[in-house]
Amino acid sequence: MKTGTSSTTRRGMSLVELLISISIVAILLKVALTSFTSYFGASQDTVASSLLETVNTAVHRFNECNYELNVPPVSDIYATTELAIIRTLQYRNPLNPKVGSPYINKRWNPVASSSTSDFRLQWKGTLFILLAPATEGTGLKVDFKTAVMGTPYTYTQGYTMAGS
Repeated sequence: MKTGTSSTTRRGMSLVELLISISIVAILLKVALTSFTSYFGASQDTVASSLLETVNTAVHRFNECNYELNVPPVSDIYATTELAIIRTLQYRNPLNPKVGSPYINKRWNPVASSSTSDFRLQWKGTLFILLAPATEGTGLKVDFKTAVMGTPYTYTQGYTMAGS
């Protein structure tokens, strides 16, 4: 005969065991998310560098077929010079169309940004450079989240290209 022993069975977890389990899962998620975000940041750098190469290739093609774009950069919060260069690369003169023009998709409508959390393309007089996050300066925002393709830009009668 047993005396003084209890034959109760425990079901579930105690509060302390539950808190320890939640803490372990949280630590594992933190490690996994840190790894994931570093891969995401590297992919954004690759996409931004690819866009920079595409735009500078368009500048070179424009220079070969027209005249050299040598436009002094103007620092302003609206990225006026950068937009003027992009619009020039997108323009196809209906009276005198050049081979290969437009040099950039006419539906690309970038916006200006001076946020140090964005990748930006900034005009430096003859080519664009890439401003990485944490770098000061205004340029055309490299947008990774939304499509920046929209309605083609409408040129006014007698449009004058940048640098001409």
